[in-house]
Amino acid sequence: IEDYLSNTLVDSIIKHNAKVVIVDNLTFLKSDNEKAKEALVLMKLLKQLAKKTNISILVLAHTPKRDESKPISKNDLAGSKMLMNFCDSSFAIGSSSQEASFRYIKQIKQRNTEHLYHSENVIVCSIEKHTNFLEFQFIDFECEKTHLKIYDSSELEKRDEQMKLFISEGLSNVKIADRLSVSEGAIRKRRKNMGI
Repeated sequence: IEDYLSNTLVDSIIKHNAKVVIVDNLTFLKSDNEKAKEALVLMKLLKQLAKKTNISILVLAHTPKRDESKPISKNDLAGSKMLMNFCDSSFAIGSSSQEASFRYIKQIKQRNTEHLYHSENVIVCSIEKHTNFLEFQFIDFECEKTHLKIYDSSELEKRDEQMKLFISEGLSNVKIADRLSVSEGAIRKRRKNMGI
């Protein structure tokens, strides 16, 4: 399907006189997009397509499980190193710890514009559904840290106990991370700190 898409996308753009293409989502198009080589091939293709057809391309991608107590960075995106090298700009949408319907939008990379929406000035919105479509309603500009999850010591202790139980059951770091809704790197680091 990837080869077919690559070969027919230009024809479809010309046929429909498209000015914007939205790739929703990168994970669906490239099952191995976490591998640098695969991400590189796909992003090069999209970059060439944008130049050849003079269109704008918006590529959506999901992040793997991440620690919501830490600020969003370019390293949170699956295949981030290569994807970030080939995109002109990127932004991320994070969940807020303040309210379930709140999201914040943060600029992650910008090539030809000012860096306005950084960790000290994220865009805060609520998700609303007044019609058949979900939409963002602007609330304010705030610091990212006010929307990050805060773990108290009892929560961390509880998570450590769950992690130890999963380790004793023989689960891999990836499976433990999935069950605890954190990144695999967070589990690896915590295990190293705890000496297990």
